[in-house]
Amino acid sequence: MTDADASAGFGSTLGALTVAFLLVTLVAGTLLGFNWTQAVLLGGFAGVVAVRSAWLTERRTGG
Repeated sequence: MTDADASAGFGSTLGALTVAFLLVTLVAGTLLGFNWTQAVLLGGFAGVVAVRSAWLTERRTGG
């Protein structure tokens, strides 16, 4: 893995974390009626799952 690959992997991981957190938090807080503390916790959990999934996918495809 080169430095360019590492930075691309970090960028996509950070993007997955951000998108999952924001999307799940906003949907849970506005559409599903959770209070905002619950919505943030749910968004954080979704972010962790997204990062873990991205890491496992990279590991599987990387050999």
